[in-house]
Amino acid sequence: MRLALLLVVVAACQSTDVSRDVGARCEMNSECNEECLTGGHWPGGFCTVLCDTDADCPSETRCIDEAGGGVCAYSCAGDPSCTFLGAYTCQQRDSHGAGAKVTACRG
Repeated sequence: MRLALLLVVVAACQSTDVSRDVGARCEMNSECNEECLTGGHWPGGFCTVLCDTDADCPSETRCIDEAGGGVCAYSCAGDPSCTFLGAYTCQQRDSHGAGAKVTACRG
């Protein structure tokens, strides 16, 4: 009974929106609907879509500055918000196109 309850609680804390649009692991762009980010800040690869503002991003994500443009990354309130992605932490980033800081999951 306790194990079943724990699994329900853990599942409730994880996003169900990881997809080929945002959040799926990847090694190359063909594994995503648009873009695969790889390297130090994106361990295991990270599918994303390009954006100009938050309105271009799926729910639960924000448009952040990355490599000269905007990409959608999961919004977070602290490191536990990012655990569903593996070795990711909640980091302060520049919001693309908004001139503000936001928190987003990155490796």
